[in-house]
Amino acid sequence: MSDPELHVAKPADDRRARLNQRLRQAFIEGAEVDMRRLLGRGLTAEELERVLRRYPGDLPDRRE
Repeated sequence: MSDPELHVAKPADDRRARLNQRLRQAFIEGAEVDMRRLLGRGLTAEELERVLRRYPGDLPDRRE
């Protein structure tokens, strides 16, 4: 039988997930602002895909 505690999100894990979500959103918003400033329009789906390829990634879990 599996350990039920393995499936429960720990508060630190939940905070990190929310932080990573906010960081990704800020990265995308910055790219959107740049595109609007440069070309006067928002990102297309293709441009968004290219932007996301440059995203450095989420913060790693800190296990002690």
